[in-house]
Amino acid sequence: MSTISIAKTKPIARPLALATRRMLLAYALVAPVVIWRLSTSVYPFLRTFYLSFFDHSPVRRTFDYIGFENYVAMTRDTNITASLTFTFFFVIVSVTLQIVLGLGIAELLNKRFRLRTLARTVNLLPWAIAPIVTGTAAVWAFNQDFGLINDIIWRISGERPLWLVHVTNARFAVTLTDAWKNTPFLAVIFLSGLQGIPSELYEAAKIDGSDGARSYWYITLPLLMPLIVSMSIFITIFRVLSFEIVYALTNGGPGSSTSLLSYVVYLQGFRVLNFGYASAVAMLLFFIVLVIGILGFGVLRRTWDRL
Repeated sequence: MSTISIAKTKPIARPLALATRRMLLAYALVAPVVIWRLSTSVYPFLRTFYLSFFDHSPVRRTFDYIGFENYVAMTRDTNITASLTFTFFFVIVSVTLQIVLGLGIAELLNKRFRLRTLARTVNLLPWAIAPIVTGTAAVWAFNQDFGLINDIIWRISGERPLWLVHVTNARFAVTLTDAWKNTPFLAVIFLSGLQGIPSELYEAAKIDGSDGARSYWYITLPLLMPLIVSMSIFITIFRVLSFEIVYALTNGGPGSSTSLLSYVVYLQGFRVLNFGYASAVAMLLFFIVLVIGILGFGVLRRTWDRL
C-alpha cells in the first residue's frame, strides 16, 4: 500500500515543483524592475516626507528637527498663498480650455477631407515641442514691441498690451501657452474615442429626426464621458505638477504672481537650498495631487456606472 501511495504522489509533486520554479523565475525577472522603481519613487517620497520635519540647509549647515514648523511657516508665507491662487487658476482655466478645444479639434479631424492625414500630423507639432522651447518662443510671441500676439492685437485695436509685466496678463499668457502646447495631445486621444463610436448609432438617430447637435449631445458626449473624465484627471495632475512653461516664460513673475507650487519647490530646493522647507511644500503638492486622484476616481466610477 505504501508503494502504491508513493507512486501516486510522484506525478502530483512534479507539477507543483515545476509551478514553483516558474513562479520563482517570474519573481526573479520582475524583481530588478520593482527594486529600481522603489528606489526611484518610494524612497525619494519617504525621504522628502522625512526632511519636511527638519530645518535642513547646506548653506547654513543645519539639520535640526523642528517638527511641523515648516508646515506652519507655509501658512504665513505670502508666496505660498500667491502660488496656490495661481495654481488653481492655471489648472482650472488650462484644463477647461484643453478639454473644450480638444473635443472641437477632434471633431474636425474626424471629418473626411483632403489632406486629413497631413492635418492630423501638423496638429501634433505643438505637443511634440519641448516645454522649455515652447516657453522661450512664447517670450518672443508675447513681446510688447515686436511679438506676434501684440502685432495682431495692434492691427485690430491699435494697442500693445504688456503681457509679461501686468499680473493678470502674465497669468493668461502662461495659461494660454500651456493650453496651446498640450491641447493637440487631447485632440488625438478624443479622436481615437470618436472613431470607436459605432456609426450605426448616428444613422439611427438621423432616421429618428435628430440633428447634428442633438446627436453630439445625446450620443457622442455620453459615450466619450469616461474618456473625458479620465483624461481630465490625467492632465489636471500634470498641470498641478507643471514647471517648465513658468520657468521659461516668466520665472514666476511679475513678483510671484505666476509662480506654481512646483516652481516654489524648485526655488526653495535648488536656488535657496532650503531642503526642509522645499520638502514641506512638496508634501503639500503631493496632498493636492492625492485629493485630485481620489475625487477623480470617484467621478470616473460614477460615469462608468451611468453607461
